[in-house]
Amino acid sequence: MPVSSPFRTTQRVYFDDLDALNILHNVRFLLFMERARGELFNALGFRWEDDLDTNPDKYHVVAAHQIHYLLPVRGEGEVLVEISPVHLGTSSLVLEASVRSMHGDAVYARGETRLVRLDPESNTPCPWSPRFRGQVEPLVRARATIAER
Repeated sequence: MPVSSPFRTTQRVYFDDLDALNILHNVRFLLFMERARGELFNALGFRWEDDLDTNPDKYHVVAAHQIHYLLPVRGEGEVLVEISPVHLGTSSLVLEASVRSMHGDAVYARGETRLVRLDPESNTPCPWSPRFRGQVEPLVRARATIAER
């Protein structure tokens, strides 16, 4: 099944995600974005449970997060998370994400994450695999086309 950009997923907000004011705790936004990234990678065929021979690209780290909180999420329910790869470098990948109301009309937070692919022996940056590039580059191009409109 083809993957679209932005990739969309629903995340559930539970009671223990809320702070004393009944507002979604700030760190949960990053968690929802990370879960969406994992679901995107799974949809692209890069499963975390695969070994490094099958999925060498899973050996990556978060180099940076940036997040802007725009509106509070109040109470339990569901939120829509949209995530898009926006830049694929030799060893880096930048993804933009947003946490929205289920209809998409309210944007609660926007964020950006930069990943860096590492060599598992030296722990130094190394190129993404050709397979990974082949799956992600079309999504980056699709996102660029949307942004130009």
